[in-house]
Amino acid sequence: MTLTDYHTLLAVMTVTLLLLTVPPVITLMRLDSEAAKERAAAKARIAARQAAKASLPAILDDEPAPEEET
Repeated sequence: MTLTDYHTLLAVMTVTLLLLTVPPVITLMRLDSEAAKERAAAKARIAARQAAKASLPAILDDEPAPEEET
């Protein structure tokens, strides 16, 4: 095997390896990005719920309960 054959084979193997590994890595990065967006949206929904609960008016309980009237 000559040096040129070796480098050609090495280049072919490198390209093959890249073709096999790059698409799954890109897919994984997209999924991670989508998951980060979903986490941020979920945190925003939770914060909105907590803010809505905090801004509810207090219920005044001035009337006695029915069992206390007798």
